[in-house]
Amino acid sequence: MKTLFPSSFAGATIGVLLLAACSKSNGRYPDKPNEQPDPVTFNYAQAADSAQVSLYKDFFSSENYFNQNNEGHTGFNYWWNAHALDVLVDGYLRTGNTIYKPRMDSLLKGMYRKNGNKWLNNFYDDMEWLALASLRAYQATQDIKFKDLTEELWGYIKVGWTEVHGGGIMWEKNSPTSKNACSNGPALILAVRLYKLNGNAADLDWARRIYNWQRTVLVESARGIVWDGVGNYNEAMVLTYNQGTWIGGALELYSVTNAPQQLHDAVRLANYVVNDRGKFSPGGILKGENTGDGGLFKGIFIRYLTQLIIHGSLDPVVKNAYLQYLKNNGHTLVHKGTFYPGYYFHPNLTAKPANGKLDCSVELSGIMLLESIDLLKREGLLSY
Repeated sequence: MKTLFPSSFAGATIGVLLLAACSKSNGRYPDKPNEQPDPVTFNYAQAADSAQVSLYKDFFSSENYFNQNNEGHTGFNYWWNAHALDVLVDGYLRTGNTIYKPRMDSLLKGMYRKNGNKWLNNFYDDMEWLALASLRAYQATQDIKFKDLTEELWGYIKVGWTEVHGGGIMWEKNSPTSKNACSNGPALILAVRLYKLNGNAADLDWARRIYNWQRTVLVESARGIVWDGVGNYNEAMVLTYNQGTWIGGALELYSVTNAPQQLHDAVRLANYVVNDRGKFSPGGILKGENTGDGGLFKGIFIRYLTQLIIHGSLDPVVKNAYLQYLKNNGHTLVHKGTFYPGYYFHPNLTAKPANGKLDCSVELSGIMLLESIDLLKREGLLSY
């Protein structure tokens, strides 16, 4: 992500962000009523299949990477393509369809070439997203090249930690004061997952250091929300994906330490986002954060809220509240926020792109929501 700026759980109930320099927004998505019928039930697995087909057909280039949009913009976005790999893994885990594996392989080759025949990137968060997706690809396929890539990237990422601002991983290697949530939350998740994979105590030490630094410097004590970065304590830049990775990171660390504070941090923040009708969830629907980079934000939050539901040892009342929240968001997407028959999505879930043209980031977020709902169904936690 390219930014310019360096209780009682059981009581929880389910009751236009200005992205500034953070997102390459262009505001070309008018709100248009969606004429799609509103059936009682909807098959999210079939919807995810249709959206995965559209993603590959309309965005994947002859150079083996996903274009910036389906309007002819062939720009390469390293971190968007990392999330595209994550989404391909989602499809593979849901279906077992062997078509996904060669697509993962091709994407890796295309990304490597477009990044100058190397994996090292100036942006630490970009490498973290790819490392997380590659680790999931390894766990899904057992193809060792994905594990090797994850560990190579982790080596580069750790170099980004400095003592400027008391610690933290830089956002960009040439910006030593840029200590951001987007470059620390994903690294926290990655460190714990690597510890689980390899049993290397040093990785768990890294996770604790990152967690303690972010909790001290970037998490507001009053509400538990995550600021964008050091020096950017701006309400307009409290972004959904940074909330998601903090939830995911605290959850991952809790899964190996059983420290109640870490689960409390995750649940407290999830409660806030789900219940906040002003900033995060107007009308009970996760807000849109426009196009460009912002198009990916909500999908990332949804991914880690889903993990909290599955693995968080939640109070049943809280778990049910989160499940209904995601179900409501999915229902809104498929009945109001989707352009048919192409399965193209609007940055806001309550309206559809008028002509089916959109950024790849927006398409990826929509697919993440569809895949998450079907995953919850497969886990026996949610029915359509």
